[in-house]
Amino acid sequence: MKFEFKSAGSLLASGALLVTMALPASAEVRQHESKQVLPPNISTGACLLTGMKYSVSTDLQKTGSRAFRDATGTSISFTQSQAGCVEVDFSAEAAATPNELLVTQVVLDGSTVCLPADNVFASDSPSSDLAAHAMNYICPSVTAGNHTVKVQFRSRFGGQVALDYRTTIVRYAQ
Repeated sequence: MKFEFKSAGSLLASGALLVTMALPASAEVRQHESKQVLPPNISTGACLLTGMKYSVSTDLQKTGSRAFRDATGTSISFTQSQAGCVEVDFSAEAAATPNELLVTQVVLDGSTVCLPADNVFASDSPSSDLAAHAMNYICPSVTAGNHTVKVQFRSRFGGQVALDYRTTIVRYAQ
């Protein structure tokens, strides 16, 4: 009987190779198109969030547009009592046809895109079935006063994407 001993480094390298081989091909490629202006991929902060508003929508919405479209039922108006950040939580049943990606963003007051932008919210599935997905967004420097946020979505490559049952929650300084 013959035994072969390997060093820890050799075992780790073999394990890393197996993990790399097991990852889907799409995981090896960066899916995001735009690069946000952030310190090296990290943005941190603290928020005092005492108010909350929400919206729930149950209508199916589809698009094949590569331009962002408003997701119906996600617009929420609120009054921020002091300058600071705002949190927007978005969850939805989402789907994309084969070889397609559904991209989302949150827009504050019609022009400011909150972090992270260019979020790959859902990717294709062989059946194109709806499945639950969620993302949290931060609007870091919101002035005191009246504001509105909304979620937008689009198709990455022009194929069909869809959002169905969805919930938007906004947390802000009240």
